[in-house]
Amino acid sequence: MDVRKIITFAAAAVMCAGFAGCGSKDNSSSESTTATASAVSSAETTSENSSAQAEESSAAEPAAVTDYDVDGDYRAFDDLKEKYADGYLISLTGQLAGSNIDYTICVKDGKAYEGTTVQGMKSYVVIPGDGKSYNVSEGTTTYSVTDEADGDVSSSDVLFGATLDFDHAVIEPNDNVVFEYYKLDETVAGQPGFIVYGFNGNTYDLKQVVLVPDGGGDPIYFMVNSIAEADESMLEVPDLSAYTEEIVSD
Repeated sequence: MDVRKIITFAAAAVMCAGFAGCGSKDNSSSESTTATASAVSSAETTSENSSAQAEESSAAEPAAVTDYDVDGDYRAFDDLKEKYADGYLISLTGQLAGSNIDYTICVKDGKAYEGTTVQGMKSYVVIPGDGKSYNVSEGTTTYSVTDEADGDVSSSDVLFGATLDFDHAVIEPNDNVVFEYYKLDETVAGQPGFIVYGFNGNTYDLKQVVLVPDGGGDPIYFMVNSIAEADESMLEVPDLSAYTEEIVSD
């Protein structure tokens, strides 16, 4: 999931829905914090609606109350970054325009893999560190090769590549989720705003990544299916012997 591309695409879609031109960007105000937290929680509720309905018939116990202190010094993101400092492989599912999109991201040692599956059609990009970027479509069995540009790997690094300073934290008590808000690096993302990490309030495992463009629009929600150490085999030059090359004009 190229952070720059997804922010640009999603923000454009949201702006078309009506938030373009909003002038209020006082992120330090309590009103802004409350509204943004509410929007993130709404996105979470919508994306997990089917799961919630399936669990209604069971007598689930209420979620335990987290011991997280929003005003304290501990940040779950710091543990996440330390654990996967040498690279990671993450699987996410996002919702855009009413459709689920599956993403697979692998980043390590200045190399990156971005896989996207939409309605069963998979495409992926590999940046293997040889100065090239390989764009492959399994649906059309075609590929193209372009020169790797500065910032390509950073924009592929959905967890850490566009994250700046911590802004604030919010606890969603009903589901025992801790949301940590960090400012987006506009030079990477192509759009100002927040990247929000949702952690399980008990284990502090990463459960959600939410992109919140400036302007008060709806957040773009991604469920974390799994996260593990990087799979270096995914970062090699792909075998394209069964694919047809498409020449990209300069």
